[in-house]
Amino acid sequence: MRDDVERGGEPGEREPGPYTLANGLTALRIVLAPVFLVLYVSGDRLRALAAFAAAAATDVLDGLVARALRQHTRLGAILDPLADKLLAACALIALAATGRLPWWLPVVVVSRDALQISGAVLLRTTRHPVPIAPTRIGKYATFGVAATVVFALAGEYGGYPAAVAAPYVAAWALLTAECVAVSFGQYFLLFVRALRAPSR
Repeated sequence: MRDDVERGGEPGEREPGPYTLANGLTALRIVLAPVFLVLYVSGDRLRALAAFAAAAATDVLDGLVARALRQHTRLGAILDPLADKLLAACALIALAATGRLPWWLPVVVVSRDALQISGAVLLRTTRHPVPIAPTRIGKYATFGVAATVVFALAGEYGGYPAAVAAPYVAAWALLTAECVAVSFGQYFLLFVRALRAPSR
């Protein structure tokens, strides 16, 4: 996850082209999201877990690479949050459909993401500045989604009884939902502030 992508690098620094290692890692996360879904639906739980873990790792690596190599780009600023949202939606809906997660969690997460995307589109079409950088609580929510999915997948692959895995999954799901709710409030305030700003 890139925490300062909206700046496009240092002031006066020329933005690199779209074909960067950081953007490649983000694109890989987008590709791995449907790969995870196909593997999970087909019953290959171990490879599904590996695909999700690899996708989650790119979420950390793309930000590190972008900062280390000064590869902040406008394309990356758009692709990074979209990749996070796609991966979260695929994983949460798949796990909820098989009874590994309660349905309210993907509803909460996907609803927030859909409203966030709708708000960004509205700001863009009305020529207002679009706040892209995630808030700290938003980062916690993203981590919470990943942790919830990993616990649910690990419990399923490990063959643990539902009574053993369920409390841990439920705890992470509740914590994640709280972070999602708080981050939605933060993003809503940012949206209102951007909407009140002069259009460009």
